[in-house]
Amino acid sequence: MDLARLANACRERGVLLCIDAIQGLGALQFDLQQVDADFVVADGHKWMLGPEGLALFYCRAELRDQLRLNQYGWHMVEAVGDFDQQGWQVANTARRFECGSPNMVCIHALSASLSLLEETGYATVESEVLKRSRYLFERIKDEPKLELLTSAAEGRYAGIVTFSHINIESKRLYEQLMSEGVMCAARGGGVRFSPHFYTPYEVIDSALALAVTADL
Repeated sequence: MDLARLANACRERGVLLCIDAIQGLGALQFDLQQVDADFVVADGHKWMLGPEGLALFYCRAELRDQLRLNQYGWHMVEAVGDFDQQGWQVANTARRFECGSPNMVCIHALSASLSLLEETGYATVESEVLKRSRYLFERIKDEPKLELLTSAAEGRYAGIVTFSHINIESKRLYEQLMSEGVMCAARGGGVRFSPHFYTPYEVIDSALALAVTADL
């Protein structure tokens, strides 16, 4: 998806753009300055390899005052740590949206996983993720019992590949694969594989073999 073009169209029409980037951050390179979105949100437990319970949130600075605050706490005030402060002023920064104590355990875990991605190189991560998607495309197309549901058109796919089995209902196929230890998801009318940059091709082959023979 051409996010920069979408953001520009929204800006021309006075529409605020919020990007749910959970299926991209950590898999594909993302340049916030180029996209120029108003808001970006993403949980950290998917492609960013973080733990459950911590998400990222970006808000354009000039829009912070337009968001209604629904929760309040000690960490969101401007004078955080000044417990003798008599006044109560919401922080000018995005910390205004962090009402309570930060989840430090998850923060350190996500920091470590992001460091791994950064050390590997985001361009390398993206390249390897897309290679595995294309590999899945070819393998699925070569299997008469499987039907590829994800678009293989250039620029229209990322790390998620969805397929179905001609003889098995997708929910049952998903349950059978999970019982065999294959981590997948039942989405979009099919079964979804999402190998990351480090997933061995042998693991992909084994998972597909189980999908092909699931009706036996």
